[in-house]
Amino acid sequence: MSFGGGGSGALPNHEHTGIPLDGGPLDFVNTTIASLSANSMTYSSGAALQELPIGSDAQVLAVSGGAPTWITNTSNPLVKVTKTFADIVVGTTSMDIYTLPEDSALVNVWADITTAFDVSTGPTIGDGSDDNGFAEATDWTAGTGLTDATRGAYITSFKTMRSTSGTTAIKAYNFSTTGGAGTTFSQLLTNDSRGLSNSPRQEMAQQFNAGHVLVGQDICHASFFINNDSGSPTGTLRSFIRQSDGTLIQESSTTLDASTLTGSFVEYSFAFPDVTLSAGDMITISAAGITNSTAITVNTTEMINGKLYDTSTTGSGYSQMTTQQMQMTVTYACAPVTSDTVGAVDFYLQVVN
Repeated sequence: MSFGGGGSGALPNHEHTGIPLDGGPLDFVNTTIASLSANSMTYSSGAALQELPIGSDAQVLAVSGGAPTWITNTSNPLVKVTKTFADIVVGTTSMDIYTLPEDSALVNVWADITTAFDVSTGPTIGDGSDDNGFAEATDWTAGTGLTDATRGAYITSFKTMRSTSGTTAIKAYNFSTTGGAGTTFSQLLTNDSRGLSNSPRQEMAQQFNAGHVLVGQDICHASFFINNDSGSPTGTLRSFIRQSDGTLIQESSTTLDASTLTGSFVEYSFAFPDVTLSAGDMITISAAGITNSTAITVNTTEMINGKLYDTSTTGSGYSQMTTQQMQMTVTYACAPVTSDTVGAVDFYLQVVN
């Protein structure tokens, strides 16, 4: 190949850019070749490109002497998660810690306390279905709780915790809180019950109209009297606060496992973040997705300034259940939760895959 034009100037630097007639981009997709071994990679030494051959199985890429290198991974890294009292979900007295990736396992947990963090009630760590995957060490409950004197507490009593299908939410459970008490409205008269299941009655809704004591109040708990009506019900019961047309205002922060119900009516409470009830709003109990049947106790008189509704489809199509009202207790105007825990705690989670 000849060069036209003559002249004795130096050749320009070799480039590959997107500028026309400037070499064009290098095609790295199975076209450009170099004197490299299979599966190796390149890095710059500052003076020239260097080749880093592929490492062995189970080795990981690290840095040694300022250059990349393959090493044997002899320890599993710790994941640091910092939490404070504000992270506690009051209704469940739990807090979210970490999302465990699929096909990974949580094998160890440590706690490092930088300021006083009173967990003297003995929290545990687990997933949504097992709240004691890890039990706290004894020094979690010493004195006023975890302080600088108990930094680095190792959380013991390990149970298997491996995410095998999708991700798994890791939580800390069993915190206690002070405050939260309020005023209660109760309708405890009962002389009948109504079945509640996925079909035909999926949700019951007690409406509160103008003039009722709950209208204009911040609701924090609602409880219902529920039993195992037939069979062995499974699934999750939920409570909602809805507008009169079924529009969702707030879902309860706690739920009820239907498989734990017994043949006797028991009062079960559902917690809500403080939400103000307006005239016409409804507090509901839903069995959507439940297998077999549960039952709710009722009184066969109509509530003053309130009406009872049901529906076969949660969230819509409500019909009045005339001359009836649910047996229930509603807590409102709750005092703010103050302290069981203060300060901050660092959790160190050892995760392997």
